[in-house]
Amino acid sequence: MRNALKALSVITATALLSACAGTPVPLGSRVTDVVPTGEGRTISAEACGFQLLLLLPLGVNDRMARAYGSLKNQAGDAFITDVKVEERWTYGFVGTSYCTALQAKAIQAK
Repeated sequence: MRNALKALSVITATALLSACAGTPVPLGSRVTDVVPTGEGRTISAEACGFQLLLLLPLGVNDRMARAYGSLKNQAGDAFITDVKVEERWTYGFVGTSYCTALQAKAIQAK
């Protein structure tokens, strides 16, 4: 009984002290010797995830990375600048939906 209680205490403490972490995403194109000029075009992307029963994150932690990956695919070899981030959530009966929307300018280098 004592060992079972000790094991349960360790499992509970581990679960309570562990946390979910998202992937850090550097926004915008990296600095180079080429300066983009011109009007550019607007590109946008969105990624969502769902937190089931407020405990199980399903696609929540990497939604920024997925949205930015889609943004980079749309930009191609153009520079990405003026990135705007919008976060929203919607409560559902069995959990919460979280979405990240990105909007940016893609400027082609001349």
